[in-house]
Amino acid sequence: MTIRLPLACLALSCAAIGGAYASSFLPGGAPVWAAWGVALGGAGALASMMALGATRRGRVRPIALGVSALTFVVVAGAFGAALLLPPEAPDAPLLLGLPVRAALVLYGVGIVPLLFLPLAYALSFDADTLDAGDLERVRRAARESAAAANPAATPELPRATESAP
Repeated sequence: MTIRLPLACLALSCAAIGGAYASSFLPGGAPVWAAWGVALGGAGALASMMALGATRRGRVRPIALGVSALTFVVVAGAFGAALLLPPEAPDAPLLLGLPVRAALVLYGVGIVPLLFLPLAYALSFDADTLDAGDLERVRRAARESAAAANPAATPELPRATESAP
């Protein structure tokens, strides 16, 4: 998949956040949907940027797309659940030391993704890290950029070498 879908989702998410913030200037304050715009837009922006950050050669790998979608579901679900709960009473029970709505947001956004994001990174590490050819291409680009910036003082960057087994 190309980067069009994550870019479109990022644009839509930013529009939702911007619309929600702009609606606060309406007479009577922000409407009810504004909170949902920020919640879903924030989750969408996070997931879209994750997918864009995981692109290689203009393509989004399926594992990155799946993990980004799962992150959106978890984060949007945590924010949505907090928005759907009724207001809490001062003597309401606590969930792991926090009011229920705060616990949903903090644990759902901050802790739950820690259960699957490192696993996804480990599963895709070999495919997503730079290989020797990519590293040499980056070094060559750095040498060319340094030479173009200051032709008289071009530092010699180390070249990739083959290591003996």
